[in-house]
Amino acid sequence: MKLTERHKAIIEIVKNFEPITSDEIAEKLSLGKSTLRNDLAVLGMLEILEAKPNVGYYYNYNFSPGEQREEIKSKLVKDVMGIAITAKSTANYSEVLSKLFIYDVGTIFIVDENNHLAGVTSRKDMLKLSRNADGQNLPIVLAMTRVPNVIYIYEDELVTDALRKLILHEIDCLPVVRDEKDGKVIVGKISKTTLIKLLLEMLEG
Repeated sequence: MKLTERHKAIIEIVKNFEPITSDEIAEKLSLGKSTLRNDLAVLGMLEILEAKPNVGYYYNYNFSPGEQREEIKSKLVKDVMGIAITAKSTANYSEVLSKLFIYDVGTIFIVDENNHLAGVTSRKDMLKLSRNADGQNLPIVLAMTRVPNVIYIYEDELVTDALRKLILHEIDCLPVVRDEKDGKVIVGKISKTTLIKLLLEMLEG
């Protein structure tokens, strides 16, 4: 995975000021902390940076680019994906809203009568629909992004491919799919939270 200019700038800052917190890095780059979250996740996943709770980031002087890249490249989406929460395209706003709270998720994937991916809706989408006086009874299809505009990933693709899509499209999670004759069936999901947990596991050895 090729490092961006911002990745390189972060690395130099950490080398010069370690240990340094994400807030301090953001301040030196004149950026918001949330803007750097994905960059720090990438650098941590590649083990270029190490993080210690309540202390900050350090540069990993034992970093071996070839070795770490091979380790990352070997990880497939199906090895780290989580469970996807779905709802039928015939469901209404209230039914899908209930699932958001019951499962404490930010995204619900919508499937058609054949259980194929039909769309995706988020808390933000639901909030927009709630402003309608009759929103509670409106069909969820009015508050979803429809296929073919849904960004997805296959289970046999690399974790780095998933991370790249999340960053490129500025989204929180992706449906993991498998091709069937007449559509794509959802087999899981991969999210920023999933990748951060993976990063933590790698940092802790």
